[in-house]
Amino acid sequence: MTRIRGSYRTGRARAEEILAAAQELFIAEGYGATSLRGIAAAVGISHPALLRYFPTKGDVLTALVRKLDVQASAWLDESGDSDSTVPGPGDIARRSQATPGWVELFTALLGEATSPEHPGHELMLGRRHAGLALVQRLLAPFSPDDDSARVEALRLAALWDGLQILSLYFPGEIDLPGHLDAYAEEIEAHGVPRSRLPTARSADGGAAEGGAARSRRRVVIEAAARRYALSGYYGASMRSVAEEAGVSLAALIHIAPTKEALLHLVVSELFAENLEDSLDWMMSWMSSIGDRPRWLNAAQVVLLCEATVPSHPAHDALRARLAAGREVARASLEGSGVADDVARPVADGLVALALGSIVGWMYDGWEANPAVVLGDTVTRVLRQP
Repeated sequence: MTRIRGSYRTGRARAEEILAAAQELFIAEGYGATSLRGIAAAVGISHPALLRYFPTKGDVLTALVRKLDVQASAWLDESGDSDSTVPGPGDIARRSQATPGWVELFTALLGEATSPEHPGHELMLGRRHAGLALVQRLLAPFSPDDDSARVEALRLAALWDGLQILSLYFPGEIDLPGHLDAYAEEIEAHGVPRSRLPTARSADGGAAEGGAARSRRRVVIEAAARRYALSGYYGASMRSVAEEAGVSLAALIHIAPTKEALLHLVVSELFAENLEDSLDWMMSWMSSIGDRPRWLNAAQVVLLCEATVPSHPAHDALRARLAAGREVARASLEGSGVADDVARPVADGLVALALGSIVGWMYDGWEANPAVVLGDTVTRVLRQP
């Protein structure tokens, strides 16, 4: 009997070693670039030995997120008991940022798990819905009705997700807890606006451009984006993209000679909207997210989340794209009369809301319709002092 308990303890300790090594590698290299063989080498065990504990890399990541969730839940319970209140969103964000790798790990899974086929999809969907239900209850005293509280909970989730993504692209520039503190103060001062949940509709968005109107180049770009939406850049091989596009590998290489060249081609197309120096245009674009094909939105979310790691080949291009969006929003707000010292954080909030709205649409479809979630955001923004 003692021997069995000893074996169990040894196995549990080994699993913890694997998770600790994986956490360090995911933070340093990114989830997509880390392999199970690399994790095994870091632990000092063979690849087959690691597979006895975690059959897939997705299993490693979801186990890490579950572990951190358990720790976070314990902290929330302790905080509620000691302070007689539930910690605010800013307090929770401070706690998350103080946990090494938490934001990086969560963001990696946030993007990857938008696909229903991903092993972490149900986990992320479940934790998202539990969080929305809790926030809705907290917002109820400030809301005119249940629908309004639900829409506001979706809005807060979008803001939070987007701010976490921005914080990884612009370290030290995004005050996530400060943004969430300001959000809570705004709700306490003005209450939750009256809103209605959208009527049910498909989350598939628009259809892809069809038939002869699509060139072979466009077919390849769409095929690559669909593969990225399913398995990210690192999980999409050139051969799988060629098969998705219905072309030979030689034809694909003629369009994009390397895997990285194909990535840059896709990024230049997926994030090619022409920015205008107009807040109205920006909000119109944000509201149209739900009208675009699901695969396009999914590819954008997955690439944005996995490329938060500086070593990712699309990191610099996407960081530049986000920087341009932040600048357009800031300049537009200043042109609308928002004070200079307020324009920057408010602009970051708008960009974050745009990013988070795409994420929400991927997970909750019709209920998180960006046009409804965004609501009267511009009016509320311009109410800033």
